Amino acid sequence: MAATDGARIPLRDQLWLRMDRPDNLMYINSLMWFSRIPDWDAVAEAIESRMVQPFPVFRRVPKRRGRHWYWVDDPDFDLTNHIARRRLPAPGGRAEAEEHVAEQMGVSLPDDRPLWRVEFIEGYHSDGAEEEGALLLFCVQHGVVDGIRLTELVLDLCDREDDAPLPKVGRDLSAGSSGILGAVGAVPGVGAGVVKDSFGIARGLTGSALRLPRTLSRLTRDVLAPGRELSRVPTRAVESLTEGISPTNVTMNTYRSVFRLLFEPRSPALPWSGKARRRKKVSWVSGLDLAAVKRVAQAHDSTVTSVMIAAVSKALTEYLDAHGDRRVSDINLMVPVSVGSGGQEESGELGNHITLVLMRLPLGIEDAEELLDAITTSMTRVRYSLEPHVTFATILTVAAAPDPIAHAAIDLFANKTVGQLTSVPGPVGPVSLGGVTVDGMLGWVPMSGNQALGICIFSYDGVVTVGIATDAELIPDPGEVARRIEAHFATFDGWDDQT
Repeated sequence: MAATDGARIPLRDQLWLRMDRPDNLMYINSLMWFSRIPDWDAVAEAIESRMVQPFPVFRRVPKRRGRHWYWVDDPDFDLTNHIARRRLPAPGGRAEAEEHVAEQMGVSLPDDRPLWRVEFIEGYHSDGAEEEGALLLFCVQHGVVDGIRLTELVLDLCDREDDAPLPKVGRDLSAGSSGILGAVGAVPGVGAGVVKDSFGIARGLTGSALRLPRTLSRLTRDVLAPGRELSRVPTRAVESLTEGISPTNVTMNTYRSVFRLLFEPRSPALPWSGKARRRKKVSWVSGLDLAAVKRVAQAHDSTVTSVMIAAVSKALTEYLDAHGDRRVSDINLMVPVSVGSGGQEESGELGNHITLVLMRLPLGIEDAEELLDAITTSMTRVRYSLEPHVTFATILTVAAAPDPIAHAAIDLFANKTVGQLTSVPGPVGPVSLGGVTVDGMLGWVPMSGNQALGICIFSYDGVVTVGIATDAELIPDPGEVARRIEAHFATFDGWDDQT
C-alpha cells in the first residue's frame, strides 16, 4: 500500500475506535465558556490552522482493509461539516447549557466523515449575567486522540495574554511529572530494587503476623462493609495482609495491583448500579479558589490533588447515605495516565498515549487527616508499581483480539469500577480565543461498560472547576453530586485562612 493510500492505525488507537456502544459512545467532550461572544471567524480560523492543518487525522476517516485499519483521506472533507453554530434556548442559563451538552453526548458522529465536531453555541448567560456569552463544545472519537492530548490541542487554539508558553498538561510515566499519580520514579530501578523490596516484604509480612488480630479485624471490616459479598474476600485479604509493607515497595505493589486487576469482582451493587443507557446528564461547579485548596493541602501536610479527591470521597459518601441503604468502605475509579507520545505530535500524529489504572477511593472516613492519608497511600501504591505498564500491555493485547473477545475484556475491566476520574492542571493565567478571555473549561472522558459516573477536576487561572457526567437513569441528578463536592471543600481546615 502506498503511503498516499492511508496511514496504518496503531493497535492502541484501533481499540478505542472499536469500543463505541449504542449506550456508551467512545467520545471525548471538551467544553469552554465565555462571558462575551468570541469572533466566529477567528475561532474557525484557529481550528483550521492550529488543529486541522497540522494534524491530518482530522481530515481522515478510518477504513478496514483485510485485517488492518488505516486512516484514509476524506476526499469530500469540508470544514463546515464539522463546525456548527448553535443557540441555546432562552433564558440560556446554566440549566440550558448543561442540558444541551448532555444531549450532544448521545449524538453519534457520521461514520463516513472524520470523527469530530465543534459547536459554537451562542445565547449563553453565565450565572444570570445580562451580557450574552458563548460555549465552545468539542466532540472527538477516542480513537483519534486521547483526552490529555485533546486538552492540549484545545489550549493550543488559545493565546496567552502575557505571551508566555502554554503549560503541558497530563502526567507522564516519568520522573518529575505531576498529577493524580505523579511520577513513577521507582519503576526504572525496579530490577535493582527487587532484593531490597524482598527484604521489605519479609519485614512487612512478619509485622503483619505480629499484628494478626488487628489485621483480621480490619479485613472483617473491609469485607463486610461492602454488603458481605464474599467474592471480594481474595483481594481484600491480600491488601489487608500486606498493609504493613511500605507503600513505595514496587515489587509488592505490583503483585497487589496485578492480583486486583485479575480477581477484583464487579463493583458492588449500589444506587448507581445497572445497565448503562445512551442518555447522559452533566453538571459542573466553578469558582472554587485554588489558593484556598492549596491552604487546605498545607494545613494537612498533603497535596492539592489529594484534597480534591478527598472532597469527592466525602460527597460520594453523602450521596450513598442519601440514596442507598448501606455504606461501602471504598469504590474503584478508572484513572487515565499518560505514557508519553515520543514526539509524535511534532510529526503530525496524535492517537492515544495513555494507559489506565484502578484507583481505590476510600469512602465513609469522617476524619480529614485519616481520609487524606488513605488517599495518599492508595495513590502512592499505584505510583510505585508497574500497574500502568501492565494495563498498557493489556490494552495492546486486547486491541489485537476479535471484537467479541475485546468487548468482553473491556467490560470485565470497566465493570470493576463505577466510573472515570480525571484531574488536570490547566494554565495558571488567563488565555483567550477569538479576542475574548476564556472563563473556564472542562473535559469529560467517555464511560465504558456499565459505568455511570465521570468526574473531571480542572484548574485554570487560579480557579478549580469540577464537572460531573452521569448516566441519566442511574444518576439522574449530577448537580447534586457536584454541589456536594463543592460544599465539602469548605469543611477542611485551612479553607478560610487568609494568612
